[in-house]
Amino acid sequence: MSASELEMSSVRFPYRSRIFHVEKQSAGRWVVLDDSHAELGVLVRVAPEGEEHEPVFGAIPPGHVETLHEGSDWKMLVAAIINEALEPEPASTGNQGEA
Repeated sequence: MSASELEMSSVRFPYRSRIFHVEKQSAGRWVVLDDSHAELGVLVRVAPEGEEHEPVFGAIPPGHVETLHEGSDWKMLVAAIINEALEPEPASTGNQGEA
């Protein structure tokens, strides 16, 4: 899949034996949805062209307002959004290292 595929209104994204969807919300902004259409995060275009002459994208997980990951491989960023949604990091309690 190339970056031009994102310009379609919706892209099927097979991953982890499931089908996810990347739906265009507006120019340079896509929402990542699971099979029940629950929102898992947002993919945004942060620059039309990066060092490799490819668009640069960013991944924004739910609850965040800024990108946590950026790069030209939008498929890896969508996979990161899905992974974070399916296996979120446990919340830190501040008791690390105590017995």
